[in-house]
Amino acid sequence: MNYVMYLDVLFLINMGMNLVILWLTGYLCRQRIVWWRYLVGAGMGSIVLVTVIWLPVFPPWQVYIGIYGGIGAGMCWLTFRPKTIRGTLKCYGCLLTVTFLLGGIMNWLYFSTPVGEWLNRVFGSEGLQFGEIVVLVLVGGTLFLLLATGARKLQQEQLRDCFQVSLYFDDETNLYGVGLVDTGNFLREPVTGQPVMVAEAEWIQPLLPPPYQKVLNTYMTEGRIDYDSIMNENLTKCRWIPYQSVGEARGELLGLQCRKIILRNDKYCLVREAVMIGISRTPIMGNRQYQILLQSEILEGEKICCR
Repeated sequence: MNYVMYLDVLFLINMGMNLVILWLTGYLCRQRIVWWRYLVGAGMGSIVLVTVIWLPVFPPWQVYIGIYGGIGAGMCWLTFRPKTIRGTLKCYGCLLTVTFLLGGIMNWLYFSTPVGEWLNRVFGSEGLQFGEIVVLVLVGGTLFLLLATGARKLQQEQLRDCFQVSLYFDDETNLYGVGLVDTGNFLREPVTGQPVMVAEAEWIQPLLPPPYQKVLNTYMTEGRIDYDSIMNENLTKCRWIPYQSVGEARGELLGLQCRKIILRNDKYCLVREAVMIGISRTPIMGNRQYQILLQSEILEGEKICCR
């Protein structure tokens, strides 16, 4: 069976798909919408594709490399005008991700859901028609947008639980880092019942005076709390904090009583005096994006609005 391909129809279909892909890419990369640039980028991609198909002078593998390499990068540059190589690679990687995911969603809709049967009844069953492609692009783009919006909201929820942290061991020395509110952290100091935040040992080490660093080094290398040094040096800010985690026997954390902690985000600031910090010998997050796990209890109380 022979099929007739109309270049003008192919151009319009590809132009529409390019616009959807570029818009979704801009949405994910938080790019400013300039519609004439979107039209220029989508038009350039469509013109090059139609030209390559009309003049098949290159082997198929070179065509694929050109479409997913040069054409995609050119569309990104014309549409978003990134100012750095890193920005260009980010937009280009996002465009490729959107392209493959949107194609996967469209294939899933057509072959694995009743949408394909409905489209065949409406538009005919002899191959994909122009109208079917338009419907698949619109429905697939909408589903992709809903998924992307949901993922962004989850990310924003997580960011709302993040704070810039200033930790003071005394009135003179302080340390900066990023803290994450851990709703599953219920640690408390056994004597006073004070809530305990958990910080990485390597992060907090520069904050401590030499006698406390000696105790911390023993704790990091040998996994035990050096009570003899604590007693001999009269290190009154050291504490013993028992804990138990899932799948692990009871353990103990070295605790430190710090002068205060200041938490900041884009909405408000918090100042909490005399806070208890438990020391973790291992990174609290695999990528070390956060240095301290905060207790949700410390977010209660007076807040200062940030201006």
